[in-house]
Amino acid sequence: MSKPTRLCIFARAPVLDEVKTRLARTLGAEAALAAHEELVGLALNQLANVAGMHSELWIAGATDHPTVLEWSRSWQLPVLAQQGDDLGARMSHAVQTCLAEPALALVVGTDCPGITADYVQQAATALRDHDLVLGPAEDGGYGLIGLRIPAPELFEDVLWGTDAVLQQTLDRAVRSGLSYTLLATVWDVDEAADWVRFLANR
Repeated sequence: MSKPTRLCIFARAPVLDEVKTRLARTLGAEAALAAHEELVGLALNQLANVAGMHSELWIAGATDHPTVLEWSRSWQLPVLAQQGDDLGARMSHAVQTCLAEPALALVVGTDCPGITADYVQQAATALRDHDLVLGPAEDGGYGLIGLRIPAPELFEDVLWGTDAVLQQTLDRAVRSGLSYTLLATVWDVDEAADWVRFLANR
């Protein structure tokens, strides 16, 4: 019997001056907050009800924030708290939680408009034949990671937020003997030019 797939949608509680800080340098804090909420809403529209998956909203920050509670109600998603001191620790915790069930683990952010239901279904399919699946991002990171076996080493001492993230992850996968595959490259919204690109394509 095949394992179920848990889709962990990572998002940050929408607090002024704590989200989209790079975007805020150009747009201002309030516009960056609005952009963050729009991106999360799009991600939830695309990923909350993917056929054959159990979608969950994993929040960094206050899980009882009114907007977080509204996201949970509107898209009928359970809310879980991200746990860990950095992004790697938080993703590792989510993955280990899923694998302990046991279930296939997929973790996605909410900054990549190209991560659709079809995209995550491709990722789940890839995990039938591979230990690891990654959705590369144009900036050298990744917008999706999926695992069918534990691999905490993939999340330790990574230079998060740099263009080295994907390559570091692949190097560690090779050293650990993990089989892996890459999905199509996506792009994320971090800078003002990315937001302009998003607005032009929404």
